[in-house]
Amino acid sequence: MSAVGVAFEIPSVFREVIPGLSTEQAEAEVRARLEVDGGAGPPSGRIARLTTEYARTSALLAATGIRYAATCFGRFRGAWSMGTLTLGLSPLAYRDTAAAVAGMGAVLTEHDSGTEVSTLALPCGPAALAVRRPEPLRISTGASDASGAADPADASGAPGDGAALDVSQLQVFIPVPPDAVPGAQTLATVTFNTPNTDHWADYCALLSPFLRSVRFVPDADAVADGNAPSMSETDTAPGAPADAASGQEVAASPAAERPGASAFG
Repeated sequence: MSAVGVAFEIPSVFREVIPGLSTEQAEAEVRARLEVDGGAGPPSGRIARLTTEYARTSALLAATGIRYAATCFGRFRGAWSMGTLTLGLSPLAYRDTAAAVAGMGAVLTEHDSGTEVSTLALPCGPAALAVRRPEPLRISTGASDASGAADPADASGAPGDGAALDVSQLQVFIPVPPDAVPGAQTLATVTFNTPNTDHWADYCALLSPFLRSVRFVPDADAVADGNAPSMSETDTAPGAPADAASGQEVAASPAAERPGASAFG
């Protein structure tokens, strides 16, 4: 099995997540990013919500070996918004990429009635697209009062312990074509989540060019410079959050084989 590298262009509004941060470190990172973005920041309750999302993604990145993760928080037409993007690589046995995509689409359609499933013809190869919106998610802040009862959501809208949060999700499953990486038996899974369902169309406008920029190369070609990502500036789609002015090209590090990993990443 050949090692697979992934290169792509991503709008600069998405910023790579640092893996393994504590809650305190995640809050410091969130506040630092808001200061860089300039302007008035969100209320303290919203910062807590952003911190929870960032810390969750940071922990996931450290625990699962996802190859790339990034967060986006900024403003769409004056309204605060956030989203999370991950890209994972996992082993998958297949002979034909189109057949693999058709099979994944059939499984998703059969076992998840709430998912909109379709296929994509990306420049890097065929892909299965799954869209779930909204998907209720319960999050726990771990906060409690003196009696041990969980704190309710505060007046600023920050979710309390066990609060329900509607989350829209997009997943794209791409079997790596053998003509790009000879001998590849690898599935690339792109996942995007946002609790800001009103901004779904805006995020889709950002994700479309990102997905079309994805390309697979043998690992040695993707990380020729000591695993250091390569960066280059490019335009972003209209309607991005206020601080999006350019994109960056990233070469993600290779997949670490994870025995028993799900075929869906």
